[in-house]
This record gives sequence, C-alpha cells and structure tokens, in this order.
Amino acid sequence: MFESSTYEVRQKVSIGTKYVVYEAEGPGDETPILSAKKKKFKLKEDFRLDDYETGEERFRVKADSVLDVSAAYDIVDSQTGDRVGAVKRGAFSFAKHTYQLLDSNGSVVGRIVEDNVPMAVARRFITTLIPFSYRVENATGDSVGAIDEQFSLRDTYSIDLERDDIDPRLLVVGAVVIDAIEEN
Repeated sequence: MFESSTYEVRQKVSIGTKYVVYEAEGPGDETPILSAKKKKFKLKEDFRLDDYETGEERFRVKADSVLDVSAAYDIVDSQTGDRVGAVKRGAFSFAKHTYQLLDSNGSVVGRIVEDNVPMAVARRFITTLIPFSYRVENATGDSVGAIDEQFSLRDTYSIDLERDDIDPRLLVVGAVVIDAIEEN
C-alpha cells in the first residue's frame, strides 16, 4: 500500500459521502486500498479511512477546531498512532483555494494549489460541474504532482506524484479531506 506514484479517489453515491481510494500499479491495473465514509451535518470533521479488504481502520482524520475556515485536519495512522501530518487551508479566497501539507512536526512540506483564477471563479459562481484541478508543490514551490478531477456524475480524482518530496499517505488522504471539506 502506497507504493505507487498514481492513485485515484472515487466518490460513491450513498447516504453521506463515501470514498474509495485506488492505487494504480500500471495502466488499467488499479487496486482498491482504502474506503471512507463522511457523515453529513457534522460540525467538527472526524472521519476514518479503512483498509478496503479487511475493513480495519487505517487512518483517522480530525479537525482541530469547530467551524474554523483555517482549521488543520490532522491525519493519524491508526495502526501505529503516529501523526502522518495535516492539511490546512491557506489564506481564504473565493478566487483560488490553497491548502498546506504539514508533516508530523507541523512544518510545511508542500501545498495543493487550485489550477487558475478564472476556472476557480467559474466553479464558485457559474457551475460546480467544471472539474477541479490542483497543482501539488513541495515546500520550495516546485511542482511535484497534480490532482485532477475527471468529468463524471460523482467526483473522481486522479493523483499523480512525480517526486518523493511528499509522503503519498499525506497527499492521498489529504485529497480526500479536501474533497470532503469542500463538499464538491
């Protein structure tokens, strides 16, 4: 698990929001690795990602505050109890969303930045049917990957990590967190 540089997150239709994360081992060769379910109307985000095959909890995600647009979402490895890191919304803007990726010590190791201002504004004010896309940067601002939504009835994101500057667990679970808090 988390040996690849390519992943896919698919949102499923159910009561609440359900996600399945796939690890791509090659073209057309995807293996489901995680599943998650976010309950609607929770004031403080708290959800779990489970091993797809065994159903055992693998990751726990919890917001550090209630109703705070700049809350950090801590990601904890449920098997070891170790903090993987956190996802934190950057400066609030309707024009373009930015999220910081923090390591286990709270240091910024990367950012997830929405693609461009005109597309972001169109998504907010015209239609949410325009697929999201994000650039993944390391701490120095170099591009190290991308998160791209595919046009579909339910959200489907492909995640490509080009370099090993960022822990893939942080990036993949972070992508699920972003989709859940944005309620895309």
